[in-house]
Amino acid sequence: MSSSTPNPGIPAAGTPAPSPQTLDAQERIARLRAIADEFPDEASPKPLTKGERQLESRTSIVFLEKAALFAEAAPSLGVALSVDTAELRDAIASDLATGGVIDETRTLISRMEDANTRKKLKAVKVARGIYRVAKSYVTTDLGHVVTPHVEEMKRALQRTRANKKKAVPAEPPATTPAVTPKPSEQQK
Repeated sequence: MSSSTPNPGIPAAGTPAPSPQTLDAQERIARLRAIADEFPDEASPKPLTKGERQLESRTSIVFLEKAALFAEAAPSLGVALSVDTAELRDAIASDLATGGVIDETRTLISRMEDANTRKKLKAVKVARGIYRVAKSYVTTDLGHVVTPHVEEMKRALQRTRANKKKAVPAEPPATTPAVTPKPSEQQK
């Protein structure tokens, strides 16, 4: 008796199986998303603007602490401005606590990029070695069969150049012809 529902772990017939790297990446992405979901944030935060990000990055946590101390030293002013010093101190504690996590995350990103770059660089060196040999091979009697492959490698290797905007020659300024007196007016 066959089951009518396909097994989710087995790809459908004709579908190539995902590579181990893809499966590993998908599992790591799921773990990273789970970690991201653990960070407290507003229920539905609106995206921060560039100006808001600049304001935050240019204001030190020392300034936040000084503002909290001032609000406690002048309680009537703090109440008038609706300052919640506990909220200020919570922001300070959060910044100090997550700073290390952010630094480690940046280190992780750098390590992942470097590992991927080393792996690709190794493959690039092999592929370029193949291309060097292939360019010579197509010049032999047997090479005509693989000439299209070498041409494709050549095209794939060429960088696409950014289209420079062609300098449009500036139109010469409109000149008004100089008024020349008529010969009959010159003799007057």
